[in-house]
Formats: sequence, structure tokens, C-alpha cells
Amino acid sequence: MSFATAYAGLGLVVAALVIGPLNLLRRRPNPTSTDLRRDVGIWAGLFGIAHTVAGFQVHMHGELQRYFSVTSDGIGARLFVAANFLGLIAVILLIVLISISNDVALRRFGAARWKALQRVTYIVIVAVVLHGAMYQIIEKRRWPLAMIFSLLIVAAATMQWAGTRARKIRREITSSRR
Repeated sequence: MSFATAYAGLGLVVAALVIGPLNLLRRRPNPTSTDLRRDVGIWAGLFGIAHTVAGFQVHMHGELQRYFSVTSDGIGARLFVAANFLGLIAVILLIVLISISNDVALRRFGAARWKALQRVTYIVIVAVVLHGAMYQIIEKRRWPLAMIFSLLIVAAATMQWAGTRARKIRREITSSRR
């Protein structure tokens, strides 16, 4: 369950991060919010929460304090604790993002402030990538899982870069027409 929710959640976060750049690359409008992007993001958050609950049952049999305290001097123990803190940061931010992923919050905060809050997603993805990479090492994952993890990260990074470039080109064209 821990694996399934982790990889599904990561895939959904990547999908949410790809929707905006795809709009830009296809020269379509890229509004502040779309139902599809919010729904995908909400599902990503729910899978992240489910992964956290499932993950807490895997190593320390639900003894939460042991996930966050170093019990030996080994690098593996320190890596384990660091990975768990990064996962905790990510899931807390996912809960915040889920709570503001609705039309009421969008109206309450206004588009610019709401979008700024939604950009916390980038902190989440960095925490998730570091958390996942550390667990790839800790658990000595087989190469197919490490490859899937890596490909998802590369896909998200590539699409974000392409979207940023497309936005820059679009702005340059718009400003040169004025």
C-alpha cells in the first residue's frame, strides 16, 4: 500500500505540474485555476496523505516518535529521519493545498494571492523528490522503481522548463506587438 500510494501520488503531482505547461505549449489559455488541475492536485494530495498513513505502518509499526528520532550514529538512521521529516513537511503542505483548492478560497484570497499560495506545490515537489530519493537509497530499491521515480521527476522538470520558456516567448511576442 505504501508503494502504490507513493508512486500514484507522485504521478498525480507530476500530472498537475504538467497541465499548465501543456496549455502554454499548445498555445491555449492557461488560467489561474482549472477544475482539471485542481482535481488532479486534490487527488495527488489525498494519495500523499494515504501514503503517509500507510508508510507509518511499515518500518516502526506505527510508533511515530521513532520515525523522527535518530536512534543510532549510522548514516542510514540519519537519512531515514531526514527523509521522514521531508515527507512530513510535504504532507502538511499537501493538506494546506487541499484546503485552499476550491472556488471559495480562490474568491476569498483573490487570484494573485491564491496562485501564490498554490505555488507551495513547488516546495512540496522538492520535498517529495528528496524524500523519495532518500528512500530509494535506504531501501535499496530495484532499478525499475528507481527508473520510474526518475522518469516522473525528469518529465515534470522538463515540462516546467518548457512551460516557462513558452511563457517567456509569449510575453516577448505580446510586448513587441505593442
